[in-house]
Amino acid sequence: MIGQHFDHFGSDAMVQTSPGSTVNDKMTDRTLSPKPVIRSSRDLARFCARSAAEKKCTDIIAIEISAIDGAPADWFVIATCASEQQIRAVAEYIEQQTASASVPAPRTEGWEALQWVILDYFDVVVHLMRVEARSFYKLESLWGDGLFFMLSADGRLIRQRHSH
Repeated sequence: MIGQHFDHFGSDAMVQTSPGSTVNDKMTDRTLSPKPVIRSSRDLARFCARSAAEKKCTDIIAIEISAIDGAPADWFVIATCASEQQIRAVAEYIEQQTASASVPAPRTEGWEALQWVILDYFDVVVHLMRVEARSFYKLESLWGDGLFFMLSADGRLIRQRHSH
């Protein structure tokens, strides 16, 4: 299970910092949150999807492709970014967040054009795509035999029927 690091999505929960005192968790330093724990490729896929959601990506899906012969990974995470600046910011953020969880740095591609950036964590491959690139390449259709998951509002992966 991923640590409690992301379990404060938009909350106004109070965090105990010392006996008898509390502070609003939106104002606390990230170091007060426990270090995320990633134990499986599913955990890493969810962690990356949640990180993309934190940076306002849209149409975020995770596809489990581990049962497909010849699949290059166990999971794909695909997210749409509105601009080149957003792709850069999201990719850098995911790299920072995974590094903080002691995940080895990914191999990357696409930094030059910033239309489709790939973060390859070996078992999980994150695809950050502009709308045009996502429409053109249709990765969801290429991996239609996979199991599709959407990210719920509380950060869980929820199984979906594939409709692409």
